[in-house]
Amino acid sequence: MKVFQRHRSGAPAAALASLAMLAACTVPAPALAKTNPNQCSGVEVTGQGASSNSIAQGIWDAQFNTSGDKLACNGSQGSKGKPQVHYTNTGTGAGLESWGEFGKVTPNYGPTNAFVGTSEAFDSTTISEIESNESTPTPETIETVPVLQIATAIIVNLPAGCTASSTPDPGRLVLSQTALEQIFKGDITKWSQITGGGDALSGSGCDPTTTITPVVRFDQSGPTHYLKRFLNLIDSSPLATAKGSLTWGELSEGSLNTTWPSALAAVTPAKKGEAEEDNKVASTPSSIGYGNLAEIRAGGKFSKTGEGGPGTARFWVPIESENKKGKAKYSDPAENGDVEAASNANCKKTVYSRGSEPFPPPTVEEPWNQVTTSRSEKTYPLCGFGFVLTTTRYSLFPGTSKAEAQTVHDVLGYITDKKGGQAALAGHDYAPLPKAVMGEAIAGAQAVSY
Repeated sequence: MKVFQRHRSGAPAAALASLAMLAACTVPAPALAKTNPNQCSGVEVTGQGASSNSIAQGIWDAQFNTSGDKLACNGSQGSKGKPQVHYTNTGTGAGLESWGEFGKVTPNYGPTNAFVGTSEAFDSTTISEIESNESTPTPETIETVPVLQIATAIIVNLPAGCTASSTPDPGRLVLSQTALEQIFKGDITKWSQITGGGDALSGSGCDPTTTITPVVRFDQSGPTHYLKRFLNLIDSSPLATAKGSLTWGELSEGSLNTTWPSALAAVTPAKKGEAEEDNKVASTPSSIGYGNLAEIRAGGKFSKTGEGGPGTARFWVPIESENKKGKAKYSDPAENGDVEAASNANCKKTVYSRGSEPFPPPTVEEPWNQVTTSRSEKTYPLCGFGFVLTTTRYSLFPGTSKAEAQTVHDVLGYITDKKGGQAALAGHDYAPLPKAVMGEAIAGAQAVSY
């Protein structure tokens, strides 16, 4: 059994080897048991947060009490308990606020709000805001544990009477990276300006010069974060906004997540959440928006035959993923394209980076907000991670207990297990964690304690 440990300081190899030999000789037999007697001894807990995580979390919550995986709790593992886990889809922003971001609400860390799902990796400021609510503010106790990969899909609803065609994908438009950035910057305002992949609109009464209506999320969200991080790769120049001159990268973070360039004539849904974003685009002819592939496909408005999908006015858009010697390659957010049947997010071979710093970050206690993809990817370029916000020291927060911490520890152990929660993602429009990230994720799950 591999044990992942996070080391903050080095030690001579010989000394480490000696310690390992000593430990092997002195550890009593019970400590080498394959099962943890405390496993599954916790209480029922509920988490809340990102809609991007909600479908996956629902699958995990159910299978945690039914799976035969060694890290699950179906009544036969560990202490033989079956603590239940629930999840409420409130959105990334509401989830983070419930744990102390921005100081907008009284934080709750008890079993009814035991963890937060987020698809936005937050910066050191947000981490510090949450740690300031500890009984003794203690750095490096908040963890952002990656649990899955998501694809942010670009969705469109063409002008009345229009259908689309493009050279690489008849029945749909495709978007170059430059066109994508210019649409959300406010430089491209009409469909007739989108021409990069042989794009064209046609149909009886179709007017390609119709103005595009960009639809952006009402609330802070992970898909917004990943879209803006990718747009920053395309153009990192400062943009005029209501909050000052800021780059896409700066606009992806924290309270600026909902701020857009002043030139963008954007509309927002009336309420929070992915479903509201999708419904707003679906009900607004000549609009464009974005969101989590898993929820978009589950909603059926952009892929279901006869309602959406290629050849209709509503579909998601392949994005330019590579351009070699002037020849662009366009990739779909789904492995099986824009059809009704669920599949997997097209993120299996995504290569992530962290600017000038090595990827992945050395631990899940460090900020992951600088993580992004690149402009040249073998698969879909708008991929990112879903996370669980938790802590290594639940005892530092009011209203918590050992039993609560135990259940969060156990369910995260199951979620990050390759044969458990990661395998359960197959066919649900997510992608499991890449091999490079698994070590940090498993270590983060193991470190959760009271």
